Amino acid sequence: MSTENGNAEAPALVLSGGSSGIGEALAADLRNDWDVTSVSRSLPSKPLEGVTYVSGDVAGDAPQAVRESLASQGRTSIHSLIHCAGVGVFGPFMDMPKDEWERALMLNLHGTLNFVQGVADLVEDGGRIVLFSSGTVFKAPAGAAAYAASKAGIIGFSRSLAAELGAQNITVNVVAPGLVMTPLAAKLAGGEEANISTRAIKRAAVVEDFVGPTRFFLSPGASFVTGQTLVVDGGSIRR
Repeated sequence: MSTENGNAEAPALVLSGGSSGIGEALAADLRNDWDVTSVSRSLPSKPLEGVTYVSGDVAGDAPQAVRESLASQGRTSIHSLIHCAGVGVFGPFMDMPKDEWERALMLNLHGTLNFVQGVADLVEDGGRIVLFSSGTVFKAPAGAAAYAASKAGIIGFSRSLAAELGAQNITVNVVAPGLVMTPLAAKLAGGEEANISTRAIKRAAVVEDFVGPTRFFLSPGASFVTGQTLVVDGGSIRR
């Protein structure tokens, strides 16, 4: 199932997870300059004008769904690929059922591998790939072992992929958000005040905070930046 409402004259951009949270904020902003195709397991209740929505699972059929949608739009290539879809799995690891930590690895890590492998060959020379990890990788708090492991894998993957695609002048970079109150992080709401206390900028994060950093990685000015991870958390992690 899909809803199509794109701009064929703008450069093409594929976004996973654009139906909610950070992905929705990205879709809302980037549609002004790109022809955005967003793929998620569920279509949004209020689709954004100028965004083509496709239903698909990043760990399964999403790549094929995206390719079919692009073909129907007359697209044979894209300028940029953003992978934002993910799932939060939290709790004491020693008590966590195996199927729970396997879900984190399947959707966050395997989903990244599956989606990028299935779509990245469409990225034009000189194009951009932006992946989303998490500041949790660097803080590594108790109760986040499975989630941190799945998100750390994305960072390692991006560095290797950057080396593979460098000959085509395709950059591969990562945005690592700190805690932001989205549906993904709903179970962590009680920890927001503690997170804010560790930040240099002492306020809650909002999804719009991640649009500018993503735009930087997509920009012509970032053509010589690749294999990098940018933590966006108000200065909680300073390195």
